[in-house]
Amino acid sequence: MRYFLITVALLFAASISFLGKRSDTFTRPPWQVFPDMDDQEKYLPQRTSYFFEDGRTDRPVPEGVVHRGNEIDVKDVFSPDYVAERFGDDPETIGLYTGLDTDGNLYSGIPLEATDENFSLGHSKYELYCSVCHGTFGDGNGPAKAFGLGNAASFHDPNRQIAPIGKPEGGIFKVLVEGVAGGASGMVSFADRLTPKERWAVILHMRALQKARVSTSEVDKLPRLLQDRINSLAAAKTPLSSTN
Repeated sequence: MRYFLITVALLFAASISFLGKRSDTFTRPPWQVFPDMDDQEKYLPQRTSYFFEDGRTDRPVPEGVVHRGNEIDVKDVFSPDYVAERFGDDPETIGLYTGLDTDGNLYSGIPLEATDENFSLGHSKYELYCSVCHGTFGDGNGPAKAFGLGNAASFHDPNRQIAPIGKPEGGIFKVLVEGVAGGASGMVSFADRLTPKERWAVILHMRALQKARVSTSEVDKLPRLLQDRINSLAAAKTPLSSTN
């Protein structure tokens, strides 16, 4: 037993001596049993390279290349005859990509045609990204509510929704791009998940959900078969009263 303890102690001392403590400093690169990609073969800016004849990592710009700017000043750096749909001056094009009108205000309306394709696109993207919190019908009763997220807005509550019917749809576009601050009850930005067209398609679907909502006072204006169907659904949700 004595030799076993001596052996364990020597192995422990040898391991500490070889590996050192994590707080130790080294004059030479330390041994790395598991590098975990700490050291990668890559070029860093303004470093020496032995691959190129001039010994520079940074490569000179090829001869004849002209800087063209970026999307902020694209109209200034490109020639007047350059044509790009997303940089056009048409109000619908501006609204489609920015959510604003030509005066910089929130865009009113939807710069997409109400086609089956766009409705299908909006429905699929809404079900993928929005329904988990706002619910399939836009009433704020999504699956996330069961996990404590009960603050999702209902699109049918004028006191809660970002852009109720009658207000600029560009407000919804802005929320999809920027999100809503508020910690656990906030909303993340979907700018990296939805293209401008997909955002407007989602808004188109949301407006359809709002239009499809019928108040109790207007049920009698619907066709008889539809009234019966709505009444039967309402009756099914009404709990039976118990009698003693």
